[in-house]
Amino acid sequence: MRWAEIMLFLTPFALFAAWRVSVAYARPSLAWGGLGVALVLCGATALFGLERRAPAGDAYVPARIVDGKIVPGRGVPK
Repeated sequence: MRWAEIMLFLTPFALFAAWRVSVAYARPSLAWGGLGVALVLCGATALFGLERRAPAGDAYVPARIVDGKIVPGRGVPK
Protein backbone atom coordinates (compact mmCIF):
# COMPACT_ATOMS: atom_id res chain seq x y z
CA MET A 1 0.00 0.00 0.00
CA ARG A 2 1.05 3.53 -0.55
CA TRP A 3 1.48 5.92 2.37
CA ALA A 4 -1.14 8.29 0.97
CA GLU A 5 -3.76 5.53 0.99
CA ILE A 6 -2.89 4.63 4.56
CA MET A 7 -3.09 8.26 5.64
CA LEU A 8 -6.43 8.77 3.88
CA PHE A 9 -7.77 5.71 5.68
CA LEU A 10 -6.51 6.80 9.11
CA THR A 11 -7.46 10.50 8.87
CA PRO A 12 -11.14 10.10 9.91
CA PHE A 13 -10.14 8.03 12.93
CA ALA A 14 -7.54 10.60 13.99
CA LEU A 15 -10.02 13.46 13.59
CA PHE A 16 -12.63 11.59 15.63
CA ALA A 17 -10.10 10.89 18.39
CA ALA A 18 -9.03 14.56 18.43
CA TRP A 19 -12.66 15.63 18.63
CA ARG A 20 -13.37 13.25 21.53
CA VAL A 21 -10.33 14.48 23.47
CA SER A 22 -11.15 18.15 22.83
CA VAL A 23 -14.77 17.69 23.91
CA ALA A 24 -13.68 16.02 27.14
CA TYR A 25 -11.57 19.03 28.15
CA ALA A 26 -13.49 21.90 26.52
CA ARG A 27 -16.59 23.89 27.34
CA PRO A 28 -19.90 22.55 26.00
CA SER A 29 -20.28 25.57 23.70
CA LEU A 30 -17.09 24.57 21.91
CA ALA A 31 -18.43 21.05 21.39
CA TRP A 32 -21.67 22.41 19.92
CA GLY A 33 -19.65 24.74 17.70
CA GLY A 34 -17.66 21.77 16.41
CA LEU A 35 -20.87 19.89 15.71
CA GLY A 36 -22.23 22.93 13.88
CA VAL A 37 -19.11 23.15 11.72
CA ALA A 38 -19.39 19.45 10.90
CA LEU A 39 -23.03 19.89 9.86
CA VAL A 40 -22.17 22.86 7.65
CA LEU A 41 -19.40 20.86 5.98
CA CYS A 42 -21.77 17.94 5.37
CA GLY A 43 -24.34 20.30 3.86
CA ALA A 44 -21.74 21.95 1.63
CA THR A 45 -20.59 18.54 0.43
CA ALA A 46 -24.17 17.54 -0.39
CA LEU A 47 -24.77 20.78 -2.31
CA PHE A 48 -21.54 20.35 -4.23
CA GLY A 49 -22.58 16.82 -5.21
CA LEU A 50 -26.03 17.98 -6.29
CA GLU A 51 -24.61 20.76 -8.46
CA ARG A 52 -22.05 18.52 -10.17
CA ARG A 53 -24.34 15.59 -10.96
CA ALA A 54 -25.27 14.69 -14.49
CA PRO A 55 -28.84 15.44 -15.63
CA ALA A 56 -31.40 12.65 -15.31
CA GLY A 57 -31.41 10.32 -18.30
CA ASP A 58 -27.77 10.84 -19.22
CA ALA A 59 -25.50 7.86 -19.80
CA TYR A 60 -22.05 7.82 -18.20
CA VAL A 61 -19.06 7.46 -20.50
CA PRO A 62 -16.08 6.33 -18.40
CA ALA A 63 -12.66 7.96 -18.61
CA ARG A 64 -10.37 6.59 -21.29
CA ILE A 65 -6.99 7.17 -22.89
CA VAL A 66 -6.98 8.60 -26.42
CA ASP A 67 -3.66 9.21 -28.19
CA GLY A 68 -1.81 9.04 -24.86
CA LYS A 69 -4.03 11.65 -23.17
CA ILE A 70 -6.67 11.01 -20.53
CA VAL A 71 -10.17 12.00 -21.56
CA PRO A 72 -12.25 12.44 -18.38
CA GLY A 73 -15.51 10.62 -17.81
CA ARG A 74 -18.69 12.53 -18.60
CA GLY A 75 -22.41 12.21 -19.03
CA VAL A 76 -23.92 12.19 -22.53
CA PRO A 77 -27.57 12.26 -23.53
CA LYS A 78 -29.02 8.84 -24.35
